Amino acid sequence: MATIELKNIEKSFGTNKVIDKFNIKINHGEFIVLVGPSGCGKSTLLRMISGLESVDEGEIHLDNKIINNLIPSKRGIAMVFQSYALYPHMNVYENMSFGLKNEKLDKNEIDKKVKDASKTLQIEDLLLRKPRQLSGGQRQRVAIGRAITRNPKLFLFDEPLSNLDAALRSEMRVEISKLHKKLSTNMIYVTHDQVEAMTLADKIVILNQGVMEQYGSPDEIYNNPNNIFVAEFIGSPRMNILKIDKGKIKNGNTINIFNSDIQFNGYKFNDDIYLGIRPEHIKADNSQDIKAKIKIDLIENLGFDKIIYSSVDGEEFRIKTSSNIDKDHSQISFSKENVYFFDSNKNRIKN
Repeated sequence: MATIELKNIEKSFGTNKVIDKFNIKINHGEFIVLVGPSGCGKSTLLRMISGLESVDEGEIHLDNKIINNLIPSKRGIAMVFQSYALYPHMNVYENMSFGLKNEKLDKNEIDKKVKDASKTLQIEDLLLRKPRQLSGGQRQRVAIGRAITRNPKLFLFDEPLSNLDAALRSEMRVEISKLHKKLSTNMIYVTHDQVEAMTLADKIVILNQGVMEQYGSPDEIYNNPNNIFVAEFIGSPRMNILKIDKGKIKNGNTINIFNSDIQFNGYKFNDDIYLGIRPEHIKADNSQDIKAKIKIDLIENLGFDKIIYSSVDGEEFRIKTSSNIDKDHSQISFSKENVYFFDSNKNRIKN
């Protein structure tokens, strides 16, 4: 196991700064997920850690040693890419052993490493097959197996499941999580899929235009978002955000919401604010503190759950419910205990 620390990392391509003063310390055995929209710098960070991309400013420490100037093969890091990158003319055994042969390891040691890795990934019966004879999930297992044979200090995963269908992605998420628990090795995983982030991570890094918006456990990120960007990015469907103009704030802590005055103890509002409520915290009845009539535009039936796309006073509103509902139903409510507040700069207000 290893500790990894990135200190004041910066990276630009021409005049475009893609990573700006990025700092993080990753402890022994942690599974860290980098998540954010396309172009936010996730893969660039991973490539800098692996040595495939240079660092403009800052230091990368692995086990308290600066590795900025080490070539990739000397860093003790294994990377699994979005594309499987398997040699089509080699069988599975040859693909998994190729890097070890280049390191000129003993034949018996290579054989043991390949067979141990294939057993861990349950692909022992595939060792003589060529990549074209494998399914997408099997190919990804081989790519991971090739990384395992090197016994690295750190695994890097760059959107490894994005080429798989939904069922295989779900299956491989479980496999990667089991693998992490079995190997107890540090893993850094890049994805734009928040489901992967929430289910795999010990801690999540939310990136936006090269800047870390928040770093914490999945529960911390979900329950205590730092700002509107994080609040909307984590959660499906995304959090509903309503702008509350200063004129609707009365006595500092009483707000007119949907034509009703609602008091929020512990707050002191003095400017325009934003109110957030997650779709899953909204009930399709009038039993909660804050009530509204909605105009339903679309109902997505997902089986147990339904996603309702609607509008309230011209504002888009999303509701996630297991209750039976039809387009004629127009009453919703939610508790003020589940409400989030953000200031005019879109940062979280805490009482």
